[in-house]
Amino acid sequence: MKQLRWQILVVLVTLVIVAVLLFSQQSPSITGPILPQPEQGGVYTEGLVGSLGRLNPLLDWNNAADRSVDRLLFSGLIKFDEHGLPQRDLADGWAITPDGTAYNFTIKPNAVWQDGQPVSSDDVIFTVNMIKSAGSLYPQDVKDLWNKVEVTRLNDKNLKFTLPEPYVPFIDYLTFGILPKHLLESVPPDQMERADFNLNPVGSGPYKFDHLIVDNGQITGVVLTASDNYYDKPPFIGQVVFRYYQTSADALDIPGANVSSAYCASLG
Repeated sequence: MKQLRWQILVVLVTLVIVAVLLFSQQSPSITGPILPQPEQGGVYTEGLVGSLGRLNPLLDWNNAADRSVDRLLFSGLIKFDEHGLPQRDLADGWAITPDGTAYNFTIKPNAVWQDGQPVSSDDVIFTVNMIKSAGSLYPQDVKDLWNKVEVTRLNDKNLKFTLPEPYVPFIDYLTFGILPKHLLESVPPDQMERADFNLNPVGSGPYKFDHLIVDNGQITGVVLTASDNYYDKPPFIGQVVFRYYQTSADALDIPGANVSSAYCASLG
């Protein structure tokens, strides 16, 4: 009888151990504190050292303040992440031939301009032609590169870049801001810097132009709002305000504002 009670006790202890093991495996593991999730909305203010010239990626090469704003208004085919790796932007994907002389790109089907018109291969080809033109402020070495590249329209959303020989850094040249052909094709290249578009731009980026801030007849800032038809994840911050200052010391006087001479964050 004692031997039977001992066997029962062993079985019960075994069942308890198995139950504890099963419960511990099913219990969720806690790896760290729960982080708050970002919410949509809010206003971000950035102090830029410099002044507004022209909100047009074709003309902002020598103006860091303009480039800071343009990077939120306009998109390129690709962009680079924090590790320096190329990522899709307007491009839905791309392929490179084995010999490295041809690059085929597909534009995202839902990519549209902030006026609702679709972004197409024609816009990319138009922008490349404008980069090469006399009205562009791109450096001559960049123009020389593009003069050697053949850009072929395959259809509305597909195009091909053909190089005379392999050039590994070519992918780095595809981050240029793409311009809307339907709004600028009637502007002669030598008159582009005087186009009304430069102070009322239409892009395809995460933010759209809202209005200029004018004090005593001088442009002292620009306001952007989150685009409602952006093809990617919408930015968390609803409005971005850029203020222009002559020096960093002047900009530091803004309560709660950040200061930059070449601001380029995604705010997403």
